[in-house]
Amino acid sequence: MSGFRALSPNINVNTESGQLRTELQNTFARLDGELQLAPYRVAVGTGPVGNVTTSETDLVTYTVTYDVLSKTNSSLLIFASGKTAANANNKTLKLVLGSTTLFTSGALASNNIDWTLQAEILRVGAASQIVWAQFLRNGSSPIVTTTTTAVDMSVNNTLKLTGTGTASSDISYYSWKILLLT
Repeated sequence: MSGFRALSPNINVNTESGQLRTELQNTFARLDGELQLAPYRVAVGTGPVGNVTTSETDLVTYTVTYDVLSKTNSSLLIFASGKTAANANNKTLKLVLGSTTLFTSGALASNNIDWTLQAEILRVGAASQIVWAQFLRNGSSPIVTTTTTAVDMSVNNTLKLTGTGTASSDISYYSWKILLLT
């Protein structure tokens, strides 16, 4: 198993069935302890996908099922990147969970600019989260936000990146990756 330390002690295969069952249970318990510490990539997407006309457009979506953030202090890390069109039109990028906007860039007249968004959704209760986001773009000051939200995580929620512009493809997403930390 690439990426994990070797389990020790090794499984003793020269045992009777009852002892072998105990050896396997102990091994799985040790392996489970290792897995709980590892980050997992739960979603990845690639574009480019741009907004459509003046409508707020879902650029990419992921369904956060009710069991993904089931433990307090577990979190989702989101990494996204993209580009704006070479024009002076206003462009808005949003990160939305369910019906709650976690981050908005606001209307920006970014002309032919590369951008990145990093965010974390930290579960602090069944229906409460702490969210931070950092939006970076060429030649401009970063936009950093920290907020609390009250999204019910006992049901499935859609996590999405949306874009709004004046014309089609004013803002495009190129990639995103979501990691689960437990």
